[in-house]
Amino acid sequence: MLMIDQQHRIFVFNSLHRVMLAELRLQPHFNLTLMPVPRALSADCGMVLRIDSIDYERVQAQLIAEGLGPFSVYRLVATDFELVGEFS
Repeated sequence: MLMIDQQHRIFVFNSLHRVMLAELRLQPHFNLTLMPVPRALSADCGMVLRIDSIDYERVQAQLIAEGLGPFSVYRLVATDFELVGEFS
């Protein structure tokens, strides 16, 4: 089972196609994992990208530059997920 902790950010997309395209574009540049959406979150596509929080701003900028929005970003706080931002 893949773990999520405070050092990660979770990118949620509105379609499986979009999350897989984001993975393809980001993978050469960042340490990321494609994984099932955590039960505490709901997503239309059922898959999310988990990244290290240190890469958050660069990943967000690349996704926006490549027109891969909309997406939402969450972080784990205690045992719940907190919305960090929503991007178009």
